[in-house]
Amino acid sequence: MLPLYVDISGKRIVVFGGGTIAERKLQQIFETNGGGGALNVEVYSLDFTPFIEEMNEKGEIRCFQCDLWDRNLGELIKGAFLVLVCTDDETLNGRILKETAKYDALVNYKHAGDVFMSSVVNKGGFLISVSTSGKGPAMARYMKTKILSLIGDKEEKMLLIQSNLRGYLKGKIKEEGRRREILNLVLEDPECWAALDEPVEVAEKLIFKIVSDKYA
Repeated sequence: MLPLYVDISGKRIVVFGGGTIAERKLQQIFETNGGGGALNVEVYSLDFTPFIEEMNEKGEIRCFQCDLWDRNLGELIKGAFLVLVCTDDETLNGRILKETAKYDALVNYKHAGDVFMSSVVNKGGFLISVSTSGKGPAMARYMKTKILSLIGDKEEKMLLIQSNLRGYLKGKIKEEGRRREILNLVLEDPECWAALDEPVEVAEKLIFKIVSDKYA
């Protein structure tokens, strides 16, 4: 498996099913989209959870109430970038998978698809995916909780300062290798981490001074 982060802004996403599985996947899509562009999501099902109905009412997604057994699945799938198969009818899911294979679309469905949605940590500017490749979903959730506990106020501040420091160093040091080395030295410097006890604006000034005095 190759972990990738994909910009899905504007790309057509088709969801078959409107139950709790579809709801969970939609929540993850919208939570991880962050500051990305508008999403183009269509949901086809006989019924929808209240959460999905609310998203439809807000205009965040478009819901189409229908019996999928009576629809031309190819017409719904054609032009999709990603297809999420989330119905509770295994026979229907098999039919959707077979039809999706005829088109140039990624498909997510248990372990039969070619795209898997892992457990995701989205906190303080960090976006981290955790997967066990289906071996232990409970373990993936456990590790997500562990990783979340490692991201605190200081880590969030340091990420912001590192981003600004990169720009500062680009204007001061030509050699990329040396810039990378300094960024790593900052992360290993107890004095820099101690500065993060201050408000972020003050901490940034202190860390920039440390860098200027010791490394640059």
